[in-house]
Order: sequence, then C-alpha cells, then structure tokens
Amino acid sequence: MGFLKFAAKRMLPAVEKEEEKERIVILGSGWGALSALRKCASPNKSIVVVSPRPHFLYTPLLASSSVGTITLRSACEPLRALVESAAGSSHSATFVRADARFIDTKNQTVIATTDSEGTELHLSYDKLVVAVGAMPNTFGIPGVQEHALFLKEAEDSVKLHAKLLNNLEKAVALIRHTKGDTYKKEIERLLKVFVIGGGPTGVELAAEIADFARNDVARRYGDDIADKIQIVLVEAMPRVLGPFEESLANIARDHLIEKGVDVRTATAVTKVDEQSVTLAPSTPRNATAEEKARALSQASVEETGALVWAAGIGARPLVKKLAKSLGQKDMRGLIVDENLKVKGAENVYAIGDAALSGYAPTAQVAAQQGKHIGRAIRDGKNSPFVYNHAGSLCCLGSDNAIAQLLVPSSSSSFPVWEMIGKPVNGSNGDERALTGKPAFVLWRSLYFTKLLSTGSRFSLCADWLKAQINGRNVVEPVLKRQPTMRPPVESFGTELRRNNTIKFVKEEVKEQVARKKRFWII
Repeated sequence: MGFLKFAAKRMLPAVEKEEEKERIVILGSGWGALSALRKCASPNKSIVVVSPRPHFLYTPLLASSSVGTITLRSACEPLRALVESAAGSSHSATFVRADARFIDTKNQTVIATTDSEGTELHLSYDKLVVAVGAMPNTFGIPGVQEHALFLKEAEDSVKLHAKLLNNLEKAVALIRHTKGDTYKKEIERLLKVFVIGGGPTGVELAAEIADFARNDVARRYGDDIADKIQIVLVEAMPRVLGPFEESLANIARDHLIEKGVDVRTATAVTKVDEQSVTLAPSTPRNATAEEKARALSQASVEETGALVWAAGIGARPLVKKLAKSLGQKDMRGLIVDENLKVKGAENVYAIGDAALSGYAPTAQVAAQQGKHIGRAIRDGKNSPFVYNHAGSLCCLGSDNAIAQLLVPSSSSSFPVWEMIGKPVNGSNGDERALTGKPAFVLWRSLYFTKLLSTGSRFSLCADWLKAQINGRNVVEPVLKRQPTMRPPVESFGTELRRNNTIKFVKEEVKEQVARKKRFWII
C-alpha cells in the first residue's frame, strides 16, 4: 500500500504538468501555416497541424513544373518531416491528414474528416490558427469549374502537363499522317492554349509555355509544329501585372509578345465550354446595363485545346462557414483585427489568404503573418502586425525576368543601385527596378534559398541543369492507370479481324483442358 501511495504521488505532478501544455491547432500546410509552426514551437506547446495535403508546396515553381522544366519533387516537401523537425522544439508536434469541415468556436473544437465517408475527428484547441489559404475563384462564369484547368495545387500542374503533351501528340499525328486540310481546324484547336489572368501566375505560365514551344517542341517535333502553337493571355484589366509599376508591366508585355504570346487586355471571359471559350470586352464594376449589353453583343467564340484559369482566388468553404457563423457579411475571408485575431471568436487567428487583413494575397504576406502569430502564441503576448514589403518578382523565361525591389535609403560611399543605373520606382522613390538577366538570376537565387531542405535544393539544381542540357521533360504523366484488356479496334482504327482457324484451335484447347480437369476430378 505504501508503494502505491508513493507511485501515485510521483505520477500526479506529471499528469498535472501534462495538462498544462497549451494545445495549438494549425489548419493548413502553406507559407503561413508552416511559418507559424516554426515560430510557435516551444517546450510548453502541444501542436497539431491539420491539412488534406501531405506536403508543403513551393508555389512559385508550379508554372515551371507544368511544362516539365522541373519535377514536382523539387517543388514539394513532405509535411510530416517538417512537423517532426518542429517537434524537437515543442512538447509534441503531430500531423493529421484530414479536411477541416467546421470550427466550433464556443467549445473550441475543430471537426475534421479523414475520408469521403465522413469519419470525424474532434480536435480541441486552446489557440487556433486558420491558414487554409484560398481556392480558385470562378466568379460564377458558366463552364469554368467544369472545363477549365487550374494552377493552384500540385495535381493541377500534373493535369496541365498531361493535357499539353496529349494535345501535342494528337496534333502531330494528324499533321504527319493525314493529307489535305480535313483536320486543319482540329489541329489549330489542339495547339491553342488560353491562359486567363494577367497576374504573375498567368504571365509566368504563358512565358514557360512559350519557351517550351520555341525550344523543346521545335527540337523534338520540328519547327513547323512549334510555329503552329498559339498562346493567348487574357486579362480583364487594362494592363497585365497590376502589382508592378506600369513601366515594368509594359516590359513584360512586350517580352511576351516578342515570344509569340497573344496578349489581350481589357478582355473578359463570359463562358467556357469543353472545346471553346467566349470572350467579350470587359466592363467596370459600375457599368450600366446598357454598357454591359453592348459589351456582350461584341462577344466572340474561339476554340481551344486547353484553358488555364489563373484569374483570382476566393475563400474556401471552411472559411465561409466560420464567417457566416460569426455574422460576417463579407464572405471573402475572415475579418481580423490589427493583431490578426478573428473578430467575434476567442483564441482564433487567421492569416494569409484566409484573412481579410488589408494586405495582398501573396506568399510574402502569409509568411510574415505566420511568423508574427507564431511568436505571439509562443510568448503569450499579442501585438499589432506590421508588414515589411521586400519587393515583387516575375519570371519571363529565357533568362529574363522583372524585379521591383524595396531599397532602403543609404548614405554609403558605394552606391550599388546607382551603379546599376536602373530607374527609380515607387511613390516614395524607394523602389528600384531590375530587368533581364540580373532579375532572372535574382529570381532563381531567391527562390533557391527559400527551399526548406538540402535535398530539394539539389533536386532543383539537377532539374534546371537537365532542362538546360537535354531540354524539358516531355514524358506525359500517367493520371489514371488503364485496365489491361484486349482493345476493340486495331491501332490503325480498323476493326479487329481474327483468324477463324486460330479461334477454332483456341476453342479446341479449352475443351481439352476442360476434359482433363473433369477427368482429374473423377
């Protein structure tokens, strides 16, 4: 009995100490979530990261992976490994692969499902960080959700890569092995790609596809095939690259046009079908009904082999549910205060694209907000968030890019930026512009250093080197394994003609086998 009392006394403090650990639940696996995880990890924290995606995706490299410049292995980091590394600084850190479906702010519980059958997990929290990002916004345009391709997740890049290569092979077969102009329109359709959205994602993707056509298609399929590829970049605003200075945006536009990209500004998409897209002049938000009707009367339908939607983002269903339960009228995200705490909810923070914080929905903002919230949770002290903008980059392919950088004023005797001689940008004259190869080197160097592991850096270097020497990867990704079965037609399109003798022999063999089996059974 004395031993049991002694053991109980020794175990009781351990149990009390275990209960003192603050439970932190982080929803998401992007820039904001990972930054928050790294900063809030401490010995008195028990952290759970919840995400349906088992990896961290390096989004600036998605455009490159969609045309085979790099492999997705170089753009993804296993999330479980990142969480395990953070566990060394905290009491415990675990990863749960699940979809967060509902947040009960009264009971401080997150309800998540692990599969489509609805198996539920109830995760209690003391502090909750909502960093689920955003999803593509189709703006209710008919056919976009059903027929467009996107560039938001790793699987989107794989689908786009497969679509481009599949259309290319079909077109080459029709060009090389048919006569006349019977399939001329079909060939033009297969080789016509629309990129909707003139932001950094759309511009970088259009540039990558143009390089792919000019270099790799020309090398492997011939210049005549490469010349037939059409790339159309559509932007509803008067110019592309809205976040950049107009002078830099014009440089990017001219560079794309020089590559053969058809850049169309002030053009809106009104409908998307399986093999076509309807375009019309864009109108401002305050346009009258007559102005909108006049624009729609000028709409035209163009056929397309692939349409990539990179025209905006919207709130995820989880964010909309929480915003509605809190009585918000604006469903674009969660309204937060200066400390990034969700208004109307206790112990809930929102960062990145999931929050309406007044900042641009960029990875740079999400990462800084994640670090800020991580420190606040670690130290137990909230403070106003202050964003420090470092600049903007956009790769234009072919050793070309543009950069708009924030340069602090300096009285140094070695004025580097003045020696470079680039123009001054920004309302306060504190931004400088870089173009061409210097900006391209900066783009690659910056994103290379931002990778999270040495293995990814080696893999990325190998991909860039391989693409430079041997060209891009033109192996079509296998999205779905096909069943092994006898095809109903020959590869040339003619019906199968079986030899009757062979058929008879097969039947005879089957009968003999059946007899042997019957005899063996007897």
